[in-house]
Amino acid sequence: MEYLVTAESYDNLYREEQCAKYKCLLDVVETLDGLILDAGCGTGLLYEYLDETGITENLKYICLDPSREMLMRAKMKLRSPLVLLIEGYAEEIPTRSGVFDYVFSVSTWGAIVDKKKALSEFKRVVKPSGVVVVTGYPKTYTVTPTDLDSEFTEITQCIDYFYTTRVVKREK
Repeated sequence: MEYLVTAESYDNLYREEQCAKYKCLLDVVETLDGLILDAGCGTGLLYEYLDETGITENLKYICLDPSREMLMRAKMKLRSPLVLLIEGYAEEIPTRSGVFDYVFSVSTWGAIVDKKKALSEFKRVVKPSGVVVVTGYPKTYTVTPTDLDSEFTEITQCIDYFYTTRVVKREK
């Protein structure tokens, strides 16, 4: 999948807008502790934001993105031993089931090809009682997470529309 901007210019173009969304994300989840999957991490702006706000102390963090260039940019910036970078797609997350406390996919909904499979994967890899938050700008997609999975709920609008679910029991 090709990005519309290069990895080098992504931060300059989108940092301010993404940080506004990350503030809303923190309002939604309130506290963070444990293992996070940032599905569609791009250049690692979400981790940078969490680090700048002092929230990364009790976190372990996996950055997942299909773009090697975005991950290379993230690698240059994120120098924590608690951050792991993985090249891959939301539709086929290369981890065991039930390992993450949180799955965040911020501003990626419009770029995900098989949206139903991605939602299933997010729910597969999150722990029971884990939280999944998916966001996207409505002009970039025609079907919402709530259209595809009744367990997702639209919870707020903050530039993007935010959808979430808390996985109560494991899917069969």
